[in-house]
Amino acid sequence: MSDQETYLQKNFDWHILRGFGASKIASVTVLMPFIGYVILYNSQFTHWLGGLGGMLDQHDLSDSCTPYFNFFERLNLLYCGLLSLGLSALTYKLFAPKEVSHYRDVDEYIDSVRPNLTARRIRVMYRTIANRRPKIGQSLLERAGWLENTIPISKASIEFNRNENDDLILDILRNFHQAQNRHYYRLAVVFCAFLFVLGTLVLSLPAITFTMRVLCVIFA
Repeated sequence: MSDQETYLQKNFDWHILRGFGASKIASVTVLMPFIGYVILYNSQFTHWLGGLGGMLDQHDLSDSCTPYFNFFERLNLLYCGLLSLGLSALTYKLFAPKEVSHYRDVDEYIDSVRPNLTARRIRVMYRTIANRRPKIGQSLLERAGWLENTIPISKASIEFNRNENDDLILDILRNFHQAQNRHYYRLAVVFCAFLFVLGTLVLSLPAITFTMRVLCVIFA
């Protein structure tokens, strides 16, 4: 396997997907257009909101700016959009490596796993690195020969406990985290992102067309 990583592997990974919708402020602001088109401007909610619903239809020019979607079409789009986002979230939970999903960033991951590391665990990490990034794996092996499987685990454990070069362990942890982040279930990364984008676009359609209708009423 080549060490050369593609642009998508370097810039489009599990960590990016983890960040979608992380901000509480962003989550609230994203909901505002949907609150408008679902509640405030739908006459179906008028009797529940004391006459507040259907505000756009009460405008004199509302007849000349007809809605692009009726009420039930908007509900269908809302359902499909939420379904797509739900499947995206499910894909992430099922396939995202725990090194990414359970920790905010690589530093938090290192702080959590570093105290409980063993020679056996380090070897497992090294094999993953060597399989996905052979040149980096070879570089690590040159710095610590006990990573090689041919060395008995008992001897490897002794060498690991004697190791005073913390940079070696940190390099292994960082490269392992990066390998998992960039290479683990790449098709699932693409599928998860596709569902997220699709769901966002579907949810945006009624809000976008509703905004166009508002502008039509205002400037007509």
